[in-house]
Amino acid sequence: MSTVPNLAAAMRYRDVARASDWLCAAFGFQKHFAATGETGAVTYAQLTFGDAMLMLAPVRDSAVDTYMKQPDEIGGAETQSCYLLVGDADAHYAQARAAGAEIILDIQDDDFGGRSYSCRDPEGHIWNFGTYDPWRGGRGADRQARPAGDGSRGPRRWAALVGLAIVVAFALAAAAMYGALSPLHTVGSATRQEPDQRMLEAVAKEAEERTAQAAQERLSTEQTARQAAEAAAREAREQLGRERMAKETAERAAEQSGKRLAEERHAREAAEHSVREARAEVERARNTREDGADRTARENREQVGRERAAKEAAERAAEQAAKRLAEEQRAREAAETSVREARLELERMRNAAMDAGTDRAAVELRAQLDRERAAKAAAERAAEQATQRADEQQSAREAAEKTVKEAREQLAREQGSRNAAWKAVSQLRRQLSQVQSASGPAPEASPETETPKAVPKQKYKQKAKAQAE
Repeated sequence: MSTVPNLAAAMRYRDVARASDWLCAAFGFQKHFAATGETGAVTYAQLTFGDAMLMLAPVRDSAVDTYMKQPDEIGGAETQSCYLLVGDADAHYAQARAAGAEIILDIQDDDFGGRSYSCRDPEGHIWNFGTYDPWRGGRGADRQARPAGDGSRGPRRWAALVGLAIVVAFALAAAAMYGALSPLHTVGSATRQEPDQRMLEAVAKEAEERTAQAAQERLSTEQTARQAAEAAAREAREQLGRERMAKETAERAAEQSGKRLAEERHAREAAEHSVREARAEVERARNTREDGADRTARENREQVGRERAAKEAAERAAEQAAKRLAEEQRAREAAETSVREARLELERMRNAAMDAGTDRAAVELRAQLDRERAAKAAAERAAEQATQRADEQQSAREAAEKTVKEAREQLAREQGSRNAAWKAVSQLRRQLSQVQSASGPAPEASPETETPKAVPKQKYKQKAKAQAE
């Protein structure tokens, strides 16, 4: 019967070369064979671990892909795993962890007197290493220490059966040799041959029974150990399932927490953006208010200056017209006085002419009369011109009063616009306060952003009138 092992594990990896190097560095595998493709990349590898062999195949399109999945394709789960016997579990654990293996079950003492741990390789496959030897039911340091290929890799029960076969063959050979030598004996020895033959058969039968009994006990022990190992494996799978569920729950909780944090961060950024926009709007409103106030004040001053100049010009024109009227009145009075005097003189001259009857007096009288008529016409023209100038001055005064009235109306409209602007600024400040209340404590209001009280319209008119006067 052959004692060569007839079982080798096969596992699929996306990167066979990298997985081969990592398994050798982390777990202590030995490279046995490697096949390369047309590009020179490793497409298949064989590794050994003591008496065991591992075949590494690539993940590619094939008929078996329908029935097999990689751990990362099914949420990190693994349907099967390997258990490998090591001499020093703690040293092997340290080596695997240093190489970057993900420890899923930390190293600990098991229920069979051994020490073991479980881990994942970079592509998610689960590996189990320990000192418990299921073939012997104990620690396997001596088994792991044997070099591979020394002729002792067969199962122990096969070794026992081989030993039993050797004992039986030896007994049969001894009986055959004894039977072949029996014709040379004398007749006296025949009575002694039969008891010896029966003794040899009894010894062989007893040895066979002891060997069968030992094999049976060994099989019973191995069955018990196998059942215990299967129970431990089931418990490990259940524990792994619970840990996986706990891990998935924690990952979902972490994901939800991340989403909530992201939502809160977005809300806070939106609130801060709104606050910045509101502050910018208030700043623009304040700048607009300051510019509008300065422009309005400047225009008011210019308007008041124009009104004052128009009023002064109207007053000067009225004063000049009054002077001219007074002069014209005095000239008219003087002309009337001259006319009266001329009439009186003409009457005297007429009387004198009537009395004297001279032509010279008549000529002088006519000349005097012509002069009086010319003076009267000049006085009338002067009076007419004075009346026209008075009318023009009256029109200028009315125009000045109309200009003052229009300026006052413009001031009233500007005051209304200013009040509307202050109202808009107040609404913006209320919106800013609401936004700041929603996002955090509101900043203290600066004196520059406080809304001044609107100046009453009548008071502003009185102030403008006082400035104009």
